[in-house]
Amino acid sequence: MQPQPQRPPRIFYCTDILSGRASLDGYPFRYVLLRPPVSSVFMAGPISGDAQVTVDQMLSAVELLETRGWELVNFEQGGLLAFLRRARPH
Repeated sequence: MQPQPQRPPRIFYCTDILSGRASLDGYPFRYVLLRPPVSSVFMAGPISGDAQVTVDQMLSAVELLETRGWELVNFEQGGLLAFLRRARPH
């Protein structure tokens, strides 16, 4: 019996997208979740300097993916989660 191929993840870190460690070019699914690395997630509250950097990284990763055929569906948790879908070809 052949082993089942491992399914690609649907959750990606924004820093991996920005650094090029993760690429969604050729990704087989239409929907993904983008999040900051675990080390940069903290308790919700007023947006401090650290929070602004994290939200900026999230927005930058979303904008980069938009240039590659992805579109933002929704932001959640104060900008700490971004749901994206691959745009359908016209």
